[in-house]
Amino acid sequence: MGSSSKILLAVFVIPVLASLLLNIIYQKPPSDHGKGTMFDTIATRYDFINRVLALNLDIGWRKVMISEVTSHGKIFEGKESVNILDLATGTADVAILMAKEYKNNNSPSKKGMKILGVDPSQNMINVGREKISKEKLNEEIKLELGDARNLDSLASDQFNAATMSFGIRNVPEKELALCEIHRVLKKNDNSRLAILEFSEPGEEAGIMGAAARFFIRYAVPVIGAIISGAPRDYMHLQNSIKDFPSPLEFASIMEGLTCTSANGQIGTFKVEKIVQMNFGSVQLYLAAPSYR
Repeated sequence: MGSSSKILLAVFVIPVLASLLLNIIYQKPPSDHGKGTMFDTIATRYDFINRVLALNLDIGWRKVMISEVTSHGKIFEGKESVNILDLATGTADVAILMAKEYKNNNSPSKKGMKILGVDPSQNMINVGREKISKEKLNEEIKLELGDARNLDSLASDQFNAATMSFGIRNVPEKELALCEIHRVLKKNDNSRLAILEFSEPGEEAGIMGAAARFFIRYAVPVIGAIISGAPRDYMHLQNSIKDFPSPLEFASIMEGLTCTSANGQIGTFKVEKIVQMNFGSVQLYLAAPSYR
């Protein structure tokens, strides 16, 4: 076998065969899919796994989201203090980046920002708290155990912005979570919801999109299974990317919501912007809460 054939085998054939084998072995999703316990076992390795699977690009994607929320959404403008909700906060990457962004761009005379990070995994929160302490951001960021589908402990109309990174894909009742987010967001010109999520690139993404699609379908589950030690979880996460709605379909879901408020108004979201990244495999949805 020539060297070019060996390279082809290593790059394409082996990942496909390994992925197909894992799919056969782990046909059913983990019993705790969508729950925090699914991530508890990999919490201490989660950041490392993310950096490897995203080729160290994931922090850049999160920075784009924060930039869009703070510039397009203008959530810092004219406010002495800002309240942010970060759902599926994980190990608090977004919360930490957001707090740093606020400190870098605002006068010390302002009261500052308060960020509440919510995640269903206690072990992920524990790792996040360690990172927050190391960054000396305990005054700005608080982490709590919770589920995006049930935010009953939070009062309505209290947050200037809500963010969610790579989490909505794993929520079984997405509409329920979106309506809860709508309820706790302030209803004004500056409040925003920003969702960062994966989906498989469409045919319009061209050759690079096809390469990204191949990587998601075959390389991600195999690499994730090896370095995480949780093959069933990573096989199902790959399938959840494949099954996630297209960008236009998900935007339609957000704008088609009928969230009933306490005073009987029907709430929904207006998707203002969809930012495509990584050859169509990563999308940022920027939306404003509204009433019909």
